[in-house]
Amino acid sequence: MKSINNNSDINNVRAIFIETLSGEFLLKTGFGAYAFLAPTDINHLFKEYLQQPQTLKIFSKSCVRNHV
Repeated sequence: MKSINNNSDINNVRAIFIETLSGEFLLKTGFGAYAFLAPTDINHLFKEYLQQPQTLKIFSKSCVRNHV
């Protein structure tokens, strides 16, 4: 992933992250991410995702497996 410098860029990436994560939770459980995770937990996962070499889809699936 290329370096993210702009606040607008990071906000866009965060929004896509939350949407993808919630979608994975919906597929597996019928409930979005906020039913299982606090906003601070999601922010922590976002920061962790930025440090990972995995794709967003793989990271999201892993998060769902770990929290359900």
